Amino acid sequence: MTGEKTVEEPGTILPDEPSTDAATPTGESGEPGARPTVAEIVRQVRTLIADRQLDVGEKLGSERGLAEQFGISRAELRLALAQLEAAHEIVRRIGRAGGIVVTDGKLERNLNDAESLAQAAASQGWKLTSRVMAAAAVPATDADIRILKLPGTTSMIYDVTRLRLLDGVPLSVERSRLPACRLPGLLSKDLTRSYYDIFEYDYGLVPKCVDEELGTVAATDSQATLLGVAAGTPLTRIRRVTRAVNGMPCERTSGVYLPDRIRFTMHRPDYLRPDRTPRRGK
Repeated sequence: MTGEKTVEEPGTILPDEPSTDAATPTGESGEPGARPTVAEIVRQVRTLIADRQLDVGEKLGSERGLAEQFGISRAELRLALAQLEAAHEIVRRIGRAGGIVVTDGKLERNLNDAESLAQAAASQGWKLTSRVMAAAAVPATDADIRILKLPGTTSMIYDVTRLRLLDGVPLSVERSRLPACRLPGLLSKDLTRSYYDIFEYDYGLVPKCVDEELGTVAATDSQATLLGVAAGTPLTRIRRVTRAVNGMPCERTSGVYLPDRIRFTMHRPDYLRPDRTPRRGK
């Protein structure tokens, strides 16, 4: 009707007037448009992990998916994820099988891989360091000669004990027996480095295969002192023999680990019961 005025009631939004707060994220203040703080996003991620009852090793999702779910930018999400990763509650992995993975603050050691402990730690956001507690050249024992395939009966080996620390906190004590005939001048090297790096880059011995044996032992007095636990504390022991691509052993190591700081995993793609054998085609 010509000349009539439209009267708007308080709070009414006309059909052609877009709403400005339909999907606007709010912080704990509740004010429209207020961006959530990093601490708030951290709590949201922790709540999501708890609500989904995600176990160690399970994926939380992708950065893009979480950012969309929380209504925030990926830059904001990354600040929160960086805090969670620093606290070792998650780990971010790249690649096709990557994503944001739940962890429990333990170093994960995959027994399928021949990677060094330092490489495993770095890939999970940890810093692994070593302290040399003792190092000497000594005559090889009968076991050294047999296991390391040493020539003759008067061979020498390097006997090295190291304390390994994860983010500055004791993780393990390793005692290694290394063949002097294949690693001449080893004691002049920086033995805080990864042995695998020393073998490959200083001696051209590329680690090819590793034989490992897991067990449980009680901490000796010296091990307990280095690890900061009571003597007799149960420890996880790994005995390891590493061979280079030429098939020759380049180390024989026995290490004890604090079980509350490391987790061992293994994946077998094919399983066959010992009492069954594959049928051959006719």
